[in-house]
Amino acid sequence: MRKFVWIGLFFALSGCATAPGPLDASADVRAFIIALRDRDLPGIEAGMDRPALQAQVTGIARAMAANEIAKRTGGGEGSQILGILGADLANPLLERLSKQALEPAILADLSRRAGLTPQTVLPSRTATSIGLKRLADGRVCAPDPQTKACILYFGRYPSGWKLNGLDEAALRGRLTAPAASKARR
Repeated sequence: MRKFVWIGLFFALSGCATAPGPLDASADVRAFIIALRDRDLPGIEAGMDRPALQAQVTGIARAMAANEIAKRTGGGEGSQILGILGADLANPLLERLSKQALEPAILADLSRRAGLTPQTVLPSRTATSIGLKRLADGRVCAPDPQTKACILYFGRYPSGWKLNGLDEAALRGRLTAPAASKARR
């Protein structure tokens, strides 16, 4: 019986060792954060899946535009159709804006405003791996230290782990912030 327990434990541990997870991703995630901190624009670009991020940002912006148009035109079923049509017409503009929002220089500036400066000391690779969460879809995420909610999502690619998703609530807040500040003026 004891022999079967050891064999089962061996297979369980060997499965954990081959499954991609936080330890596997930690070097690439840490390199991306260092690139953000040091404003290393080529390093930032290399550490992100731009098409995935752009699709996410464009999709959120499109949904927000459709909702805003629907709200301004009355909020009924016809307004929802107008909202969708208006968002479809605005899609090229939304794609261009989302592409600009994901430029490495803008991401570096946003990280500076969030407190990531050249003086920021980053945790070791081991500490980084402990801080990452493994997700059911095979990705890992970097959680917010205060809320523990995932804010940066990284997926595994042939060239390593890359940023391929951002916290949707934060994106929505970032996309509404410019409109809210213009409305106050």
